[in-house]
Amino acid sequence: MRYRSTILLSVLLSLPPMIAMAQPGRLVLPDFSALTKKASNAVDINLDPSLLGLAAGVLGSDPDVKDLISGLQGIYVHSYTFDRDGAYSKADIDSVRSQLVAPWSQLVSTHDRNQQSDVDIFVRHNGERTEGMAIIVSQPRKLTIVNIVGPIDLAKLAQLQGNFGVPKIVAPKIDVPKVDVRVSPKIDLPGPDAKDSSPH
Repeated sequence: MRYRSTILLSVLLSLPPMIAMAQPGRLVLPDFSALTKKASNAVDINLDPSLLGLAAGVLGSDPDVKDLISGLQGIYVHSYTFDRDGAYSKADIDSVRSQLVAPWSQLVSTHDRNQQSDVDIFVRHNGERTEGMAIIVSQPRKLTIVNIVGPIDLAKLAQLQGNFGVPKIVAPKIDVPKVDVRVSPKIDLPGPDAKDSSPH
């Protein structure tokens, strides 16, 4: 009897990760507690459907954001700022990237060599429906991972930036070379009725 109870307890303890895996668009994020201890500033936000409903009520004065999150099943943000370079390892990012395979697809990938900043945005599709989004922003002294679960209108994503810890994604500046366009002098061409003034 005790053996059966032990098995049942083991199964129950394994249910939360299984549920997270079964929920479309939900990533299994690693334990970032070690990074929290190293960081000079840490933000950990875990909004499940019940907490999102509460947040929607708080944001009653902002109908755009309220409407945007009304259909979501979760927003999970982990952002850490450090006082020195190399405080986090590549493995912290790779454990998340390894999950971003089909049906996930990469929507944006930017790299700023001067700032040593990488921004990657992934979207999970099921036909024409969006089931989730993942944002990874990595800099020498900052790491941000965002997982938005549920259908999200990509055209309205900008309204979510700056709320719930979701970072503002700044597109890289592209220097377009100036083209010197010179206008050639106007030349009056003779019309069909013009008389031929050339010597015969």
